[in-house]
Amino acid sequence: MEEARVVCRQLGCSTAISAPRGSHFGRGNGSIWMDDTECKGPEWALSQCPARPWGENDCHHGEDAGVVCSELKLAGGSTQCAGRVEVLHNQQWGTVCGNGWDLKDARVVCQEMGCGKALTAPTGAKFGQGSGPTWMDGLNCTGDEESLRKCPAKPLAEYSCDPSLHAGVECAEPPEIRLVQGDHQCAGRVEIFHEGLWGMICDSNWDLEDAEVVCRYLGCGAAFSAPRGSRFGGGSGPIWLDGVNCTGKENAISKCPAKDWGTHDCTHAEEAGVICADVRLMSGSNRCSGRVEVYHNEQWGTICDDSWDVHDAQVVCRELDPNEIRLVNGSNRCSGRLEVLHNQQWGTVCDDDWSIQNAEVVCRELDCGVALLAPRGAHFGEGTDHIWLDDVKCTGTEAALRDCRRKAWGEHNCNHREDAGVVCSELRLVNGSSRCSGRVEVFHNQQWGTICDDRWGMKQAEVICREMNCGVALKAPTNAFFGPGSGRIWKDDVNCVGTEAFFSECTSSNWGLNNCHHGEDAGVVCADPAEMRLVNGSSRCSGRVEVFHLQQYGTVCDDSWDINEAIVVCRDLDCGTAIGAPHRAHFGMGEDPIWMDDLECTGTESALTECKARPWGANDCGHGEDASVICSDDLRLVNGSNRCSGRVEIRPPHSEQWGTVCDRTWDINDAEVVCRQLGCGKAQAVLGGAHFGQGSGSIWMDNVNCRGTEDAISECSANTQGNNNCHHGQDAAVICSESSYIKVGDIRLVSNHPTTCAGRVEVLSQQEWGTVCDDGWDLEDATVVCKQMGCGFALEAPHSAHFGEGSGPILLDDVNCTGSEESLKDCKGQSMGEHNCNHLEDASVICSGLFQVRLAGGPNSCAGRVEVEHNGSWASIGESGWSLTEATVVCRQLGCGTAVSAPVGNQYGAALGPALLDEMKCTGQESSLNQCHGKGTGPHKCLCAAYAGAVCEGKTGSSVAIVILVLTAAALLLGGTLLYLRKRRSGKPLWTNLVTHAQNAFKKDTTFRFDMVNGTLDTSVQEGAGHGADSDTICLVKASSESPTDHNN
Repeated sequence: MEEARVVCRQLGCSTAISAPRGSHFGRGNGSIWMDDTECKGPEWALSQCPARPWGENDCHHGEDAGVVCSELKLAGGSTQCAGRVEVLHNQQWGTVCGNGWDLKDARVVCQEMGCGKALTAPTGAKFGQGSGPTWMDGLNCTGDEESLRKCPAKPLAEYSCDPSLHAGVECAEPPEIRLVQGDHQCAGRVEIFHEGLWGMICDSNWDLEDAEVVCRYLGCGAAFSAPRGSRFGGGSGPIWLDGVNCTGKENAISKCPAKDWGTHDCTHAEEAGVICADVRLMSGSNRCSGRVEVYHNEQWGTICDDSWDVHDAQVVCRELDPNEIRLVNGSNRCSGRLEVLHNQQWGTVCDDDWSIQNAEVVCRELDCGVALLAPRGAHFGEGTDHIWLDDVKCTGTEAALRDCRRKAWGEHNCNHREDAGVVCSELRLVNGSSRCSGRVEVFHNQQWGTICDDRWGMKQAEVICREMNCGVALKAPTNAFFGPGSGRIWKDDVNCVGTEAFFSECTSSNWGLNNCHHGEDAGVVCADPAEMRLVNGSSRCSGRVEVFHLQQYGTVCDDSWDINEAIVVCRDLDCGTAIGAPHRAHFGMGEDPIWMDDLECTGTESALTECKARPWGANDCGHGEDASVICSDDLRLVNGSNRCSGRVEIRPPHSEQWGTVCDRTWDINDAEVVCRQLGCGKAQAVLGGAHFGQGSGSIWMDNVNCRGTEDAISECSANTQGNNNCHHGQDAAVICSESSYIKVGDIRLVSNHPTTCAGRVEVLSQQEWGTVCDDGWDLEDATVVCKQMGCGFALEAPHSAHFGEGSGPILLDDVNCTGSEESLKDCKGQSMGEHNCNHLEDASVICSGLFQVRLAGGPNSCAGRVEVEHNGSWASIGESGWSLTEATVVCRQLGCGTAVSAPVGNQYGAALGPALLDEMKCTGQESSLNQCHGKGTGPHKCLCAAYAGAVCEGKTGSSVAIVILVLTAAALLLGGTLLYLRKRRSGKPLWTNLVTHAQNAFKKDTTFRFDMVNGTLDTSVQEGAGHGADSDTICLVKASSESPTDHNN
């Protein structure tokens, strides 16, 4: 808005009403001159505001900015919504004469100014006398016009008007929220007022708690529904809010946690709505009976029963809409084919996208416990009426099925063979410490009731825990351990084997038949599944991250995954300090849902659920991107400024409690081991005397005596029994050198190289580009840069300003990547700007770029030696690490079907020139070899007779190629015979001539090569391919006695 105010001021217009974005007034077609403009507000021209240099931007015309200035203003008032009305005409502001001025005219002014409703329409000197001409007179608005100039009036001209008649208005401040396109004032699409413009709210995470805040703010009673998917039509303005997460207690939607204003990933098909109920039923036996109360004037009140009859009651029941869904043809009311009520007629739901999340919502709406199954394919028989709903997509948290995303009513591409079903559990656990413990209650005859504890034991508890999707049964409490119930006692003498899938399969007394009282109510305690776990690691504190949601574990995508997220995981699992945050399914790929993506933690959160993230289940990932963590497990640093400094605490194998280390004998060797174990570099400071505050648990270690070379402090000699005479004023501490991960923004390669995948590495920090020092710079670091740039594999990691010296600051030094990181910011290194270098030490990379692949030397285009194209020529791949997994990717990329084998060696002939890549590693899911991991062989290493190959099932051979091979063999045989006869006449042995020719060929550095390339015979001769005597190239050649092998695993 500050920029918009400057524009309006520069143009001589009134105040800025709004600053629309996203080409609100259409796209321009010329240059984009300004970007990142930051006005303070008082400037008189846009050119005075800080901005990028003219013409420098990273935008397109879909991001053109707009401004709405008012030709109307209110002067002399105490707020922006009160004052003397003035209009702009002929570049001059003037007043409005108040002849006939009334509240209808004032209503138009208030609306045009973006204020609330008109309160008064004063005339006279209440807001002072204007100094300009009087431009308007005789206004007669209806109150519905969108602008004062559209009201009936005398023509715009200069009029004579007594100052006592100058028109003014007093408007209410603009409301924050309104509901649009509903069938009454308390239902509709939610719109929120911001920066002078009404905009929408995205339906991500939108639920009944958010709707409660809206209904309360508007004085519309209780929230009845929180529809998603633009139920009331899509808006046309900006989408102001996304990720709204209210508790339901806030007094305004702007007080709820949400993304920044205008930040969203939604479309106008994903806008939030609200339906508020101004009627409720109180003190009844269930939610559909009770005393009728209505909401009016921000207060609930009753209705007098004079003339009250069944017709009135029907209106109430219809408004509360209790029977929108039902389950038909099941074994009980909580299982069956799902049917929904629309236009007073029942119809089915198509099973497209039908899931357990959808079933969860149905079970909750029907008060049927938790969802067990979501059957498809008309499992409970085919319906006969309308198919009302299709493509239903619930998150599982909605209050009712109507709040889920779906197609319009009656729109579908299904038949009744695709009717959806639901199976819910009629069990619940009440008054427990978690969802998996409590008093057992069952639903029968429209009422919840308890179970008598006669014969109650662990077998019964096992069945209950199984049906509730909890862990193993831990206890089977009796005697109303979780408090006495208040309803019916439905079951007694329950007898389970323990293996039943559902509690209903156990035998028991008839419903309601018992000799018990509520002091004998039965309960269970089940193991509650953890919210998070680590899978496939070497210990419980390392592995693939999985989170528990909607009764199921799922993985986390590695987009934006870094050490901050790993810190939160390790803390939540009580696993010490985060050492690593591996990407790309480092501990194997998961198979269940991908629950979380785009996590952004600060590192201070107590759980991943407190971090910013996409909605549950929303992601653009595959399981090849599953995130992992490696935690220190039994060692951590506490109270430091970062993860690599603080008080040393350990957890010994014989205890689950953390404790400190005594500083007696604590020295640099001990500190070195701690820093190494935590992946924190070198010890920078060795501290005692509780430098980072006193601990509170046991003092587990004393008389520590490390050599400094150990991998873990547990390997050092020490007293670890906790029996010492130290106190917490002697707690040991350390500060390690690598106290943080690299914090950089963008990255680029700078050079005069003809490609964009080679050059001097430069990183962006605080809007400034700088170089990277080559201390410790190696191929692993280059691998990460090439990957981040989308430039394939790292071939070289040149030092010494190979591509020229940079001119900006040197931002990074001692970069230390493992090569598995997805971006440079995931690597370790010195703090930003810390270095001991000059620009003669600028680091560079040479990447392969994205390449094509072919199979050479084989019988057809789907078998042969694997070659990749680089700089206009073809090069081979080394055999190290080559297996059927990598061959599978090659076959897929070439459209050659499944890989049959992965031969290595020189089975398909010698390549021309050195191998370009080696140590390829694929998961087998990639569509191209470019997506796999690999290493360049470097500038001074070639691999001879050690090549990777692939045989795909796609083709069995080319008849043309076979004919050519036969003819070539015949020609060679004939030529050899003639040569033999000729040499016999000359009297010289044939072997002498052959050796002589071979020597001459070697001296000329000439290579003859016959290859089958993509099914065609390829003959090539290369001169000058050899290396001079001063070359330091090493050629690795397989022994001739070895036969080619086949790596098929």
